Amino acid sequence: MEKTDLIVPSLLSADFLHLKREMDNIAHLGLKRVHFDVMDGNFVEEISFGQPLFRALFERYRKRLSFDVHLMVRDYKRHLLSFLELGAREITIHYEAVRDFKDVEKIRNKHPELSLGLALSPETDVSRVLSLYDLFDRFLVMSVVPGKAGQAFLPQSLEKIKRLSLFRRENNLSYRIEVDGGINPETGRECLLAGADQLVCGSAFFHSEDKEGFLRSFLGKEN
Repeated sequence: MEKTDLIVPSLLSADFLHLKREMDNIAHLGLKRVHFDVMDGNFVEEISFGQPLFRALFERYRKRLSFDVHLMVRDYKRHLLSFLELGAREITIHYEAVRDFKDVEKIRNKHPELSLGLALSPETDVSRVLSLYDLFDRFLVMSVVPGKAGQAFLPQSLEKIKRLSLFRRENNLSYRIEVDGGINPETGRECLLAGADQLVCGSAFFHSEDKEGFLRSFLGKEN
């Protein structure tokens, strides 16, 4: 399977009763990363995963998979530091949760090992984040309302991707562009054409009975 680094399965849509099987299958498919959604019931309505589950999965799979911890939380600093202590090195915070980006700069300076992402909820205009490019390794465009799996892709997200891609190209920058929400082979290819680098895929991936065929279809390949 080629270019499997493009697709990042979101564990929020996995079968929780058989999570080890799901993780083993992800690694077997040759995928490189998993998306680990942390929801606090405050920033978003739902509550999802926390440090104990991350610790268990990270200890078992860290040699086979990397974890992108997506903090959909109000107190992002506390959770970020907690996951750093557990070994997380890829963490994404939300623009809407940050009051002062000088605090983010302090975290970056203190933890150079951290690969930091910034997520934009659908209501956030991309123009608000362009000046922050030097603080983040990637921007995550939320193409659904954060907090719930199984939503439909919001088409207006494509314009955000295009603007991030154009700004990157015009200024010779290197940040990655990720997209999260409502991703399937059709919407995924639209995102890639718009300039996205990586796609977080939840329900469509985990509900597929033929995941190898799904990945081939996703990348525009024939069986």
